[in-house]
Amino acid sequence: MKARKILAVICYTVCLTAYGAAGYVSWLAYTQEISYKLGFLIFLPVWIISFWFSTFFSQLTEKRSGKKSVSIIPVNVRRILNGISNFLSFGLLAYWIYVYAVQLGAA
Repeated sequence: MKARKILAVICYTVCLTAYGAAGYVSWLAYTQEISYKLGFLIFLPVWIISFWFSTFFSQLTEKRSGKKSVSIIPVNVRRILNGISNFLSFGLLAYWIYVYAVQLGAA
């Protein structure tokens, strides 16, 4: 159980770090320090990595025994942390969808 908690903390830390890196790349593209094309090419794999680690965190914090599932951390904490991760994920993805739509409209 302790190993699962440690791995969950590591996965969530990697997840937030990757979201931070994806946000930084998005900011660099927004300020035109890099092109949108390069920004998206860097953003996408980093975003995928962060999404994977968010999923790993969710799986590590819920232990299934038979048909029951037991959370190894308090359920409210788990929901809040997953909510933060999902909000960051959706926000970054929505930004790039907006950029794509604007770029497509400008062409």
